[in-house]
Formats: sequence, structure tokens, C-alpha cells
Amino acid sequence: MLSPRREKCLNELLKTDLDGVLFASGASFQYLSECTGYFWQRYCFNLDAPISGSHIIPECMIYMNREGKTTILCIPRYKDYFPGHDVVISYMDQFEDELSRIIDGKKIGIGRDCEAWFKETFKEVDPEVELVLVETLFDEIRKIKDEKEIAQLKKLAKFTDDAIMHVVKNLKKGMTQYDVERAIMEYGLTHGIQDFSFPPTAGLKTRKTFKSPEENFDFSRDTVLVEGTGIAFDVGFMDQGYCSDWGRSVYFGKAPEHVKNGYFALQECQTYMISKIVPNKTKVGELYGFIWEKACELGYQDYLRFKIGTGASNGHQIGIEVHEVPWIKEDCEEVLRPGMVFCSEPKMMFPEECYTRVEDMILITEEGAVSLTEFPRDLFEVEVK
Repeated sequence: MLSPRREKCLNELLKTDLDGVLFASGASFQYLSECTGYFWQRYCFNLDAPISGSHIIPECMIYMNREGKTTILCIPRYKDYFPGHDVVISYMDQFEDELSRIIDGKKIGIGRDCEAWFKETFKEVDPEVELVLVETLFDEIRKIKDEKEIAQLKKLAKFTDDAIMHVVKNLKKGMTQYDVERAIMEYGLTHGIQDFSFPPTAGLKTRKTFKSPEENFDFSRDTVLVEGTGIAFDVGFMDQGYCSDWGRSVYFGKAPEHVKNGYFALQECQTYMISKIVPNKTKVGELYGFIWEKACELGYQDYLRFKIGTGASNGHQIGIEVHEVPWIKEDCEEVLRPGMVFCSEPKMMFPEECYTRVEDMILITEEGAVSLTEFPRDLFEVEVK
């Protein structure tokens, strides 16, 4: 009997004329297998930059045919990672022998991970098999998270909140940006987290040390933390196959009033946007407009990094990949539905001072929307130690 998720995946397959789908050990592999114990090969965290050279040989792959049967082919090391599946064990240089016995059709959909290897290998498996790239086949059903996925994303959001609170409480004068980022990594290592969604950033900018807005995003990891320094955090952890993505800013010492008030205004913009969401009605493209509306009301619209009408992205969906579709852009007509989880990351720029950012993981519920990240919104100034 198929699980609810695999039933959904099979329904997507049956909408095509494919005989089956074959995924190497990337995001689609994990989604279809539902096995989060295996640490799948994350070649990138960008949706548009896969590594697919012919030298990339998969450690594991999964095949589903039109009857819904799934088979996992893997190296011996991972034989116990996939309960509930038919598992075929082989060595990497013998995968093509096993594939010839597993594949039962002539038109097979494949993912982008190890794409070149698949195309080369199938010349030996069966030169008559047609391979079709179907990386996005499950994108639509992946948008709506089930209860287990939501529970894992909540857990990761809490972990990220706790990690940065620990780091903020231990900020000391003389630390470098490298030291702060390393402290974030050490927290993850000592608390059993598997990996990061992307390299963590704790962007240090000391007031009056730059001349143009562009320099706000030019961070040196050797910058030393002194009084009067803004810190912009952008951090995401990964565990059990799912990602977090989180952002806040703090100020080391007493901040200029317009910067402090601006940061609190940015938080108000975010919470206002969350409060305006109506499930099954609000469109993705409306979200930044809510942020702009509140910024105008508070008189801080000129400090927002992106102006309304520019079409810039204000975030993305999140789940197995840190960046999932749809992107939070003004021209996106997709309607927000219960079970979707997205990241909203508005920013304000304060010339010759710092830039501030807020990023929350936001769950669409049946009634509205809630932030999964709960780091205190009123925490900005940090005591100098």
C-alpha cells in the first residue's frame, strides 16, 4: 500500500506519458523515498545551478514505475537507510547492470542531479530508452507540506532561534566576523545538527566605515566587532532532510535613534504582512505590497532596499531545499494555500550606518499565517562586553 505522499507522486507521474521516473540522491529522491535518515547529496542550494557533470556518480537512486512500485539502488554503505522499500545493493561501477533489471519502460523521467551520468550510462543500459528531464515534476505537491514536514520545519526554526540567541548573548568586543560565524557553526556541531542550508553570515558593519549603499553588502570576515557595529545575520540549518532560513539584525552598543526606530519599523512591516494574509485568497505577489504599505505609514519606505514596483524578490518557499518555488515576487499570481511555508526577508538600508534585515519562516494555516521563527522582535541593541 502506498503512503499518502507516494500516492501523490504516482498521480503526478500518471499525468505524463512516462513509463517511470528515476532520481539520484537529490531533493526529489528524498521527497519520493520519504527517508530522511540518509544524508542526500546536496550539490547546491540554488534552484538554477546544479552540478551534473558526467563524473558525478550517484550513491543512491530511486525508481518508480506507473504501478507505483519503488525500488532503491544504492551502495552497500546505505543498505539499511531505506525501510519500506525494495532495496537493490550494488557498487557504483556496476549500477548500470542493476538498472537494466530495474527499469521497465522505454521513456523515463530523470532529475537534474547526475543528469549527465544518467545519459551516458543509459547508452549501455538500453540505448533505446528515452530520458526526459523532469526535475520539477513534484514541485506542485511539494508546495503543500504535510504534518511531519511542518513539525520538522518548526523544530528547525526553534533550533535556529536558540542558536542565534546563544551567539548574541556571547558577543564580545574584539571578535571578528569569522569568529561570530564560527560560533554559529560550533553551536550546530555541538547540538547534533547535520549541516547548514547555506554558509552562515554575520555581516559586520561599523558606522562611518563605508561610503556607498553597495558597500553595505561587502563584508570582510576580518572585520573586528567594536561598539557602534551593526550585525546582519542570515542563517539556515539543515537536519533530517529539511532546511531553515532565518534573518535578524542586532547592534553592538547604543544605536542611532533613526536606525533603531527603523529596525523596529521593519519588524512592524513584517508582522503587518503576516496579519494581512488570507488563505486561498491572498496572492504571493501581494506580500511585498503589504510591507511597503506599512513602511509608508511609518515613514520608512525610502529606507527599504527594494522599492515597490521593481519586481525584486522578497523571499521564497522553503522545505527540502532552502529555496523552493514560488519565489516571493510582485508578479507572482499564485494563491497562498494552507500548508505552504515561505520565507519573507525585507531589508532596510541606512547610509553610512548599517543595513538591517528580518527573515521569518511563515506557515500558511487554515485561518491565516503564523511565524515559525520566534526570535524576539524587540531585541536590537546588545550590551558591549
